Amino acid sequence: MRKLAGSLVLVACLMFSMSPGFTTATPDKKAGILMVGFGEPGRYDANAEVAWKNFLLNYMSSGMRMLHMSFMYPLVLGMMIPMMDVGTLLVDKDEPFAQNSKPNPNLIDAWGNPYQGKDYRWISIPEGGFPMLGPLFSYYLVQDGPGKGEPDFWEYVGLCMYGFYQYMGNYNPGEERELRIMDETEASLRERYGNDILIERGFGAARPGYPGFRQVAEKMVREEGVTDLILAEAYVCFSEFEHPVTDIEEYLNKKGLDVNIVIAGQIGGTEPFNLGVANKVSEELKDIPQGSDVVVFLSHHGMFNLNMLLYDWSKEPYHQYARAAFDGASQAIYELDAVEGWKGKFDVWQVYAEFVEGLMDPQDEIMSVGEAVDKASAQGYQYCINVPYEVGNSGFETLMGLRGCWGVDPPTWEEYYEDGLKKYRTSIEHGGMKVVITDGWIDGASDGYYQQISKAVDGIQGGLI
Repeated sequence: MRKLAGSLVLVACLMFSMSPGFTTATPDKKAGILMVGFGEPGRYDANAEVAWKNFLLNYMSSGMRMLHMSFMYPLVLGMMIPMMDVGTLLVDKDEPFAQNSKPNPNLIDAWGNPYQGKDYRWISIPEGGFPMLGPLFSYYLVQDGPGKGEPDFWEYVGLCMYGFYQYMGNYNPGEERELRIMDETEASLRERYGNDILIERGFGAARPGYPGFRQVAEKMVREEGVTDLILAEAYVCFSEFEHPVTDIEEYLNKKGLDVNIVIAGQIGGTEPFNLGVANKVSEELKDIPQGSDVVVFLSHHGMFNLNMLLYDWSKEPYHQYARAAFDGASQAIYELDAVEGWKGKFDVWQVYAEFVEGLMDPQDEIMSVGEAVDKASAQGYQYCINVPYEVGNSGFETLMGLRGCWGVDPPTWEEYYEDGLKKYRTSIEHGGMKVVITDGWIDGASDGYYQQISKAVDGIQGGLI
């Protein structure tokens, strides 16, 4: 998913005391909260292909909006089917990323359906042979079937995701974790405001049971009569490239719907989240000999940091949001009793997992994982604690993407259960250091999300409180 998304082109924290139930001052005013999530499917099933297609369509839409070319979006979609539809793509269920064909493969299509026929042929993908994606894997092809009428690009994306899911035992922790954050936050909001405020959820990877965020926003305004809409992304760091609230505003404007929109802040940088990151580091320090030289990598997803003329990625707001999250978390780590009394050298570094090596970061302003490892090794650090605190709830970003940056191939990890969640940890030696990649679940994410939404609700103008 890192390669797929990449190829498609704060915050203050206030503790609130409990207040009386939320009431409206005038009968024509109604507030609503739209909780927005990524919506990564927990398992690959018949709906996963459409989910990931919708997920990436949002990236395409955002990218074109950033380039001030939103008018091109429907044209691109209209061109995809006639230009890129030759049949149904298939992969070997037992080896989805196979580079060579084999007799009697166990074939499956992008919707998880088995294929029993024999009229398939092997398609070997050369370097750069598949638009925007190749070369990731080759595939089998039949001329008809359920893929006829679906652009091959989306089938390819779906089969790529299918292969990733098989690496993870057909389980992506992102869905369960995101829903837990939303559930806990909604429970806190209900306790504070009662049922007088409408709370709904919308997702980027829309599919049955997980409605798209644009459609939910329209329903809240058009059918539920919401006049003040709080848009709350359940994200640690915001960006312009993947920022649904902007899409929602644009969508509602095009629909001619008049609504006051209030945007809740990001989770990263809130006090509960900062403390959760610090506690994660504190747990790992217990197993490291006192006096050792330790460096902590707080790793992000990452973002380009160059000027592409049509868009200057160095000015992408993501970088500022990521810095705000890092500043808050690193300060909390340095204030730990264990760290203040640490005898050896101790540092906390901000690290991007991708998009900041070579030409993608021409001024070398941001450290990638590889660059950070080289620096830490040169400075003689003995231990490294890598906390994937921004995208730790995404199986693709951490279990495969981040571990790939560390050279863990094939991706491996230790599984354990804690607080009702399956968690993941990897211990390796790399660059002369003993390294642990922690699980990415951060205690305090729900509390930080709740605080940001509450702050937005309480700040609504017009006498709603």
